[in-house]
Amino acid sequence: MLRIRLFGSLSVASDDDEGVAIAGRCANLLAYLALGHGRYFSRSELLANLWPERACSSTPGSFNTALWRLRRMVERPPMKQGDLIVSDRRGAIGLNGPAGVWLDVEEFERLISPGLAGAPERLSDADINGLRRGVAMYASDILLDVTDDWALREREKHRRNYLNALGRLMQLATIRRDYDEAIAHAQAILDSDALREDVHRDLMQLYVMSGQRAQALQQFECCRELLRRELAIQPMRETMEVYRRIADSAVGVAGQEPAWSLPVPGHGFHATRPLRDPTPADPCLLIDRARRQLSEADAQLQLSLEFLRR
Repeated sequence: MLRIRLFGSLSVASDDDEGVAIAGRCANLLAYLALGHGRYFSRSELLANLWPERACSSTPGSFNTALWRLRRMVERPPMKQGDLIVSDRRGAIGLNGPAGVWLDVEEFERLISPGLAGAPERLSDADINGLRRGVAMYASDILLDVTDDWALREREKHRRNYLNALGRLMQLATIRRDYDEAIAHAQAILDSDALREDVHRDLMQLYVMSGQRAQALQQFECCRELLRRELAIQPMRETMEVYRRIADSAVGVAGQEPAWSLPVPGHGFHATRPLRDPTPADPCLLIDRARRQLSEADAQLQLSLEFLRR
């Protein structure tokens, strides 16, 4: 069996753990066939995606040479030609030989799919464990050294599935009120996509629900600075509302504690828990702190508006 890893850069090893050195167009051809494992590709499709300079008369010959070299690299004794890379009767090519292939991205999808397909409350322990194992496999985006359009599309697809798996784990942790784990998953999403404003909002609320109000306010400032620096925009109205509710909760309204509703992205789940500090504090100090925070936020907002007018 051939073991192909695509997370990071292409890595190939045979069943006896002997590495196979593949580079250049042979590597791209193998990666393309591996991502379409189980399918056959016409030569015209392979040429269009892997040899974009196909107008050159020598391109078909270059493709045939690359295919011949790739077969020699991966179908080594005791394998014979056709054990891995096969052609159908129309001449289409696929990585579908009888020798078998293990592919890390296929294993990743197999692990996370049950956990994403079912309703959260119906997931088994095996489904949840699959999500965790799949997320742990995702060391980095796939094929980082390939910049062709087909590789960018596949990279974004698997990256999106990875973020969805993290989002589902965050949701499940919130249902269990394991806020430390939910926070860790939210932070992992932002490590991969720092401009996800919806996740910044969720993280702010998770901090509050775990008794870390100051950290929630700091998260808002981090979000606002990222949006200003990267996109030259202000946070959305929903994000500003979450921030104001966090600040206002330090004061309270008519002696009552506000209830919080934490939406988890894309799943419509709401967990409700009273918002409170882990330890009581002097109301006067809380009022003074909240006023200072709101004053600082207003000042920063004015500076940002002036920046945008320039």
